[in-house]
Amino acid sequence: MKILKHKNKMIPLALIVIVSLGIFLYGNNNQKYIGVVEATTISQTTEVSGKIIEMPVELGTHVSKGDVIAKIDSTAQEYSYEQLQLTMEKEKTALAELKLGSGESQAENSVTVAESNYRSALSSNEKASQDYHNAQSLYDQGAISKDVLDKAKVTADSAANTVTATKAQLDNARSNSSAESTQLDIDKTESQLREMKEDLDKYTILAACNGVVMSKSYDKGDMVSSGYSLVDIAADDEKYFVFYLPVDYLNEIEYDQVFQVKSNGKAYDAIVKYIDVESEYTPKDLQTAANKDRESVKIKLLLPDNCTLKPGEEAEIKLKF
Repeated sequence: MKILKHKNKMIPLALIVIVSLGIFLYGNNNQKYIGVVEATTISQTTEVSGKIIEMPVELGTHVSKGDVIAKIDSTAQEYSYEQLQLTMEKEKTALAELKLGSGESQAENSVTVAESNYRSALSSNEKASQDYHNAQSLYDQGAISKDVLDKAKVTADSAANTVTATKAQLDNARSNSSAESTQLDIDKTESQLREMKEDLDKYTILAACNGVVMSKSYDKGDMVSSGYSLVDIAADDEKYFVFYLPVDYLNEIEYDQVFQVKSNGKAYDAIVKYIDVESEYTPKDLQTAANKDRESVKIKLLLPDNCTLKPGEEAEIKLKF
């Protein structure tokens, strides 16, 4: 009877050992990783150069696609556009007169006027160019402000554009010998106007997507050159959960696998979209017992559209291997 009681005491002990071992193994197989949310960043660059006259966005501003990011001074370009519009109106008037049969004398007068305008434009351009050259020298010596230099630059650009416009007017006046050639000139001018309008549109930089302004390189009043980035926008519609997986488990994960990412009691199904090919040590702020002091690879999981996590926020993922 005593032996039986002893055996009964051994059975619970064995169960405890088995359960403890199971919990230990389960805990080892379910590894927790901490990661951070990142967003696809879109750089908003300018295709033109000039002075920024408007920049309504700040760091952290949420923008919608099509919102104004910045406006660059286009005074000289607008003037040239208006001059070309006037040229087209004159061409249309000349065409109408040719069709009425009174074009020859009108054409001669047009050439005379156009030649006078062109000579005047050349003279003004030469003076404006020299003034800008002098202004550059004075600015280098610290004798004038940047605003004065910028105004001289705008005047020089405007004068150069006027030369181009008046030369086009002169060429058109000289070739206005028939209704057919005049119509061709009108078609050419309309094409030039469309091209200039497309260029003018580039002086207003619009947001390419919905998102948050993450970096800002320029402010209102700054001069910017073509090809430079004004702001970086973290897109709303493409966010990733980034964590570091030990290389030992690399064969256990593959593209398009779905895992649950959790934060603040919410879970999101995320899809593996990026597996780095180079290993590194896990950044200190993302280390857990699962990847601390171990060679790891960066993994990116695409979060769903309804995910409320913001770039920079942390979340966790548990993997069972």
